[in-house]
Amino acid sequence: MDRRASDWERHRAREIAEAVLDGRTTTLEGARELSPLAHTDAIADVDDRTLIIGIDSETDHLPIGKVRVHWAADALEAKDAEIASAEERWKARFRDVCKRIAEANLRRQGQ
Repeated sequence: MDRRASDWERHRAREIAEAVLDGRTTTLEGARELSPLAHTDAIADVDDRTLIIGIDSETDHLPIGKVRVHWAADALEAKDAEIASAEERWKARFRDVCKRIAEANLRRQGQ
């Protein structure tokens, strides 16, 4: 952990985790958004931080989210299979991480 998280960062981590859990965002999008927060105590568990950073690092070459508008359709088609494979590989473990993040930050907010 590089530093303590601000209240905003804890809240943001919980929002992202909840978005993954309720299907508003994908595993890879969630990992990308949580990755900067993984250097703070907004993600309390070291193994969870490592997984988030690892997913982001392994998939940072994939067109996820808004950047897709800048990609050619045929290139996207080729990458979509790789995206689907990565989503499948990481989904269950990442959902568990998101549950811990949401619960931990909800408890902290209640203190």
